[in-house]
Amino acid sequence: MQRKLPPFSALKAFEAAARNGSFARAAAELNVTATAVSQHVKGLENWLGEALFVRHANGVELSDRAKALVPEASRLLDEIATLLPPAQEENNSVSVTISAPRAFADGWLGPRLADFQNENPGITVFVDAEDKQSHPERNVTADLMISRMPATDDGLLSELLFKDRIMPVCTEQYRDLMGLDHAEGWKSVTLLHDAHWEKDWPFWGTQQPDVKLDWLAGPRYPNHWLLLEAARQGRGVAMAHMDLAADSLMEQSLVSLAPQSVATGDSYFLTRRRGHRSPAAIQLRAWLLGCMR
Repeated sequence: MQRKLPPFSALKAFEAAARNGSFARAAAELNVTATAVSQHVKGLENWLGEALFVRHANGVELSDRAKALVPEASRLLDEIATLLPPAQEENNSVSVTISAPRAFADGWLGPRLADFQNENPGITVFVDAEDKQSHPERNVTADLMISRMPATDDGLLSELLFKDRIMPVCTEQYRDLMGLDHAEGWKSVTLLHDAHWEKDWPFWGTQQPDVKLDWLAGPRYPNHWLLLEAARQGRGVAMAHMDLAADSLMEQSLVSLAPQSVATGDSYFLTRRRGHRSPAAIQLRAWLLGCMR
């Protein structure tokens, strides 16, 4: 029996455009131009004999027929992706791009990617460490996005990685030299600041009634890696974000000066596009979430 089917590329472009709510985002996901997506959608509309997107001066919206077609198209493409996984030769590398704030990329993600690469030698990871991309909705090129806020776009799905917590840290030698086991020792301490988190020390100070200090005094460092490096060199006490300083604490190059960390109220989220089917992105996402367990 001869089946009358629409072009597969047209169905794929329509589903991506409808799910993302944008031809531009669909184009970024499919690695084609927005014009190509528009042409594919137009071809599907011609095949069906009706419009799938209602075009207005301010943009486009789905027609009633398209709204009914989207879930079925998504289900069909998911089934095809499951039944027909891409063949990969050992030397056929696939890639994934992940964006993250620079502090996270330098302090947490970068040191761990070697483990991921050892486990997945066929996958090339590109890291886009740009603080300006802290809003996942603004990033149309990355497969995965790490940010300090969840996505609000319906076309994106955010998952909690961890809740941000802070704690003062320094070397064991600096702690003993300054006598920081006692409140009196803090009077001559040098506070080290991350320029991106100016409120960390003042926030900590509100919870230390026995310690009277100018919590804004002390040198600023442009990123968290340099802040922790200054602490490792014995220059003072750094207010560390715990997950970013975990390796230094585990190696005991830095020690904690408080019995427990304090929640800042912020969190880190891992965001992906709904229905995104990149095998490399799926593998990296699963690995990242596994690191949090």
